[in-house]
Amino acid sequence: MSLVPAVASGWRAGFGNALDKELGSWWRTRRWLIHLVMWPLIVGFFCFMVWADDRSRTPANGVNESVQLFFQLGGFFALIGAVLVTQGAIVGERRSGTAAWVLTKPLTRNAFVLAKLVGITFSFLMLSLVIPSLVWLVQIKLQWGQIPSLDHFYEAVGILAIHQFFFIALTLTLGTFFQHRAGVAGAALGFWIAGRILPGQLPQWLVALTPWPLVDLAPAVALWRPVPIQVWIPTLASAVLAVVCVAIALWRFGREEF
Repeated sequence: MSLVPAVASGWRAGFGNALDKELGSWWRTRRWLIHLVMWPLIVGFFCFMVWADDRSRTPANGVNESVQLFFQLGGFFALIGAVLVTQGAIVGERRSGTAAWVLTKPLTRNAFVLAKLVGITFSFLMLSLVIPSLVWLVQIKLQWGQIPSLDHFYEAVGILAIHQFFFIALTLTLGTFFQHRAGVAGAALGFWIAGRILPGQLPQWLVALTPWPLVDLAPAVALWRPVPIQVWIPTLASAVLAVVCVAIALWRFGREEF
């Protein structure tokens, strides 16, 4: 017997149950523990190397170099992680047949996609950015005896969160078009690689309307240094682009045939 989608009332029908399932895949398994240990270790290791490499540097210089590493290396590894944890969110359930089965329940397609977006975004940002940033501050205080300005530091953390959210939204959207994880991850990472190559060949105003400058701007904001462009422009543009990606994902998945 073929599966027949159930009729649900309202575009959010089933969202609560779907979100509970998504959050449970993170917080009711060992997955959260793995990420909780992994991310502070990745960032903390490189910051420790700054301290161990030359303890004669001044605390201010040590903190500044550690801030650079936290945002640049943390931003890079977290971007890879965001793509990897999101690449199979849609593709995996479609290929396994789970999506078709779930949608026979009182669950709308919009709620299905949005539950994945919210579950992944909240869990991943909490484990790869928010908690590691707190651990990092403690580490820096112990190593150098001082920490950067918290106002500026967490403004930069917010910028990095927007950057990661964009790539989660982009990867989720690509999953509604591609049939394999490799294609999803390849396209998302290809966009990031383009951001390391193309900015020098494109008008600055156009680059400022992309997420590409955010990882480089974040440490400058944390250290309150001059930046080449107004920070709010790529930050707001990235948030808008993420919302556009989500809208495209909802449109595309709403026309998916199971």
